[in-house]
Amino acid sequence: MLIKDRVAVITGIGPGMGREIALAFAQNGARLAIGARNIEFVQKVAQECVAAGAEVVALRTDLADRASCEAIVTAAIDRFGGVDILVQNGHDTGDARLVGDADQARWRAAMECNLFGALSLFQACLPSMRERGDGRVILVNSGAANNRPPEYLASYAASKAALASLVRSIAIEHGKDGIRCNGVHLGPVDGENFRPWIAGLAEQKGISFEKCFNDYLEAEFPLRYVPTARECAGTVLYLASDLARVVTGQGISVNGGQWFAA
Repeated sequence: MLIKDRVAVITGIGPGMGREIALAFAQNGARLAIGARNIEFVQKVAQECVAAGAEVVALRTDLADRASCEAIVTAAIDRFGGVDILVQNGHDTGDARLVGDADQARWRAAMECNLFGALSLFQACLPSMRERGDGRVILVNSGAANNRPPEYLASYAASKAALASLVRSIAIEHGKDGIRCNGVHLGPVDGENFRPWIAGLAEQKGISFEKCFNDYLEAEFPLRYVPTARECAGTVLYLASDLARVVTGQGISVNGGQWFAA
């Protein structure tokens, strides 16, 4: 077990990455505090983690609310005595407008969740990690932060670029505390969001789903393969483990080779 008896706070527990990260951590011996805005789904994932042998605390967590971020960390400390690992996976996609038509309120909301949520969580975890002399922080990011930002996702891309910068600052400023911080930059992840997008693209082009899917793989992915959420969660698990003891300040692209630089 790669992280046996480590205490992990994981946010953004949803049907894709969040769930798979939580299950991978549970199966590798971690004790968990998990949260997201949809408490019913969080509780469902908590039950799956318990079935895998983990001790779990489940809370409704709003990343845009500093008190809510602090509450999940406090719950982990109260239940398990401290925090070893922080995984921030939740996000706000922002406004779906071109920059010239941007809704600044939606930009601020994306920043509150994607950047300040991560900052609030880290600050809440910091005293415990300092006391232990060991902390592993993984901020789940996107290719939109470092690759070509998609049209209509400028607010999301900007907030994720800020998150990538936060990774480097935490690594530099808190390495002396035994804390390492890294980002996982995702591209398309095969699942319930990706395949409907391919279906819509196929309809626009007037071709079959299979042809559109294969054409996309051929054009975009050297591996000719779109990673699953579970496969992507493996990189998060690696960064949380002692296997990555000397890895910090990095943005690791987990994308089937769709781009190479983080």
